[in-house]
Amino acid sequence: MSAVASLSPFLSALSLHWGYTSFRPGQEEIAASIAAGRDACVVMPTGGGKSLCYQLPAALAEDRTAIVISPLIALMQDQVAQLDEMGIPAAVLNSSQSSSQRDAVRRDALSGKFRLLYLSPESIAQEGTLRWLKSLALSFFVIDEAHCISEWGHDFRPEYRLLSRLRREFPALPIAAFTASATQHVRHDIVSQLGLRDPFKYIASFYRPNLQYCVRECSPAEQEAILLDALRSLEAGSAIVYSPTIRRVEDVVEFLKAKGIPAIGYHGKMDSAERRKNQQLWSADEVRVVVGTVAFGLGINKPGVRKVIHLALPKSIEQFYQEAGRAGRDGLPAECLLLWQKRDAAIIAHFLSQIENKQEKERGWMRYHEIREFVDNSACRQLQICRHFGEQPKWPSCGKCDACVGFPTWMSKAIETNEKFPSRASSAPMSPQARESLNLLNQGLSFAEIARRRGRTLQSVENLFGAMVERRQCPYRPEWVQSSRYDQICLVAQKVGWDRLKPIKESLPEEITYGEIRLVAAHQRVQSVQ
Repeated sequence: MSAVASLSPFLSALSLHWGYTSFRPGQEEIAASIAAGRDACVVMPTGGGKSLCYQLPAALAEDRTAIVISPLIALMQDQVAQLDEMGIPAAVLNSSQSSSQRDAVRRDALSGKFRLLYLSPESIAQEGTLRWLKSLALSFFVIDEAHCISEWGHDFRPEYRLLSRLRREFPALPIAAFTASATQHVRHDIVSQLGLRDPFKYIASFYRPNLQYCVRECSPAEQEAILLDALRSLEAGSAIVYSPTIRRVEDVVEFLKAKGIPAIGYHGKMDSAERRKNQQLWSADEVRVVVGTVAFGLGINKPGVRKVIHLALPKSIEQFYQEAGRAGRDGLPAECLLLWQKRDAAIIAHFLSQIENKQEKERGWMRYHEIREFVDNSACRQLQICRHFGEQPKWPSCGKCDACVGFPTWMSKAIETNEKFPSRASSAPMSPQARESLNLLNQGLSFAEIARRRGRTLQSVENLFGAMVERRQCPYRPEWVQSSRYDQICLVAQKVGWDRLKPIKESLPEEITYGEIRLVAAHQRVQSVQ
């Protein structure tokens, strides 16, 4: 039988159930390898059509059931609903169901009713689940979000380690692992942890030619100005705005509403009904802007997202790539903005300081340094992302990102306007001593040289400039305090507050001076009211 003839059932099923006449790159080869009983390790970008790669061979495996393991209840339910509409029998079995619902699914599964059955990774830990699965006629296992199995993955979940049992308990069944974002190290770990045997490997390119990445460090005022212009320039489609905390999500929603931009929030502290309602409003384009924490977007497959905007440093390049990748899934141009602030580093440092496991903390710092290098680097953004994931493009420039061609016209105007009209200088009169010190600073003298010239202590000069910064008589300069010390000071102040300097000083290394703390405190106070 020819290769074309042997693959014809795939094309027929593709047309019958999905209504497509051709495959996207890689889909046919992946589906064929799984149907042939081979293990697989697939890395394909979000929106690239991963689910079809395993749903298609499952649909063709008559009287057998594929087990899909996914951490996302909402995604499982959505996929089952879509499969039902296409005429492919499928079901989900998880803790959100009543006992009678679970019993009904188990009975139907025993009778061979389903082509796909979705389970959570936690369920594999239960001996009863494994015994029950052995009573079913199974076709293969699918591990979705497979990067979660690796401690080196950006979203490691300990319960995923239990999936290594599948190879021991079901040695004859193929296992197919799927993920949208995995570095070379993580890919090797996936293969090792799951015990994949000579897997068919498909690693799609991480280059997204329709996405325009733009990265900028901003003051709070500039960030707000760019955010407003970004959403006001949204002619069609929808937008996702990612905020670092629940409090910030709520603040940004209120800020946008006050500026005449309808927006809704999405975060983990909302009850499930409100989250579902807001997601449906956004999905139906009744409200085009959603502001969410990282909890938003998992399993979302909306094609017309034209802008994804981050208002803080993501924890890793993988996280940024995955979240930004929710833009432009229809293949049309879309913008991905990363608008970060210096204080983001202190927030990340605070969370990392709470991690007790030494190795986990080290991996967290490694990811932080990688994302800092990404935002600080002047090289093509697409090129940096591809190289991070182990891809070596032959092109030197994407010709779209801020590093290659600068910012979009609307964004350049927002930056220019903010630079022309910042938070205005103080009208408070400057003392003769302050004016003299400022003149010496502008002549290129250091604080130590100014102290010697004026017969003052170094700390008194630092305190003087701290007061001038706070009164907006002089802008803060990054060279005054080393960035590592700046971050340390902010981290401690987040715990003890900025009201008094002594508790901050007592919690810091001895070499960090009161003067440095005073300067950082002044800068932070000015930023907080911009």
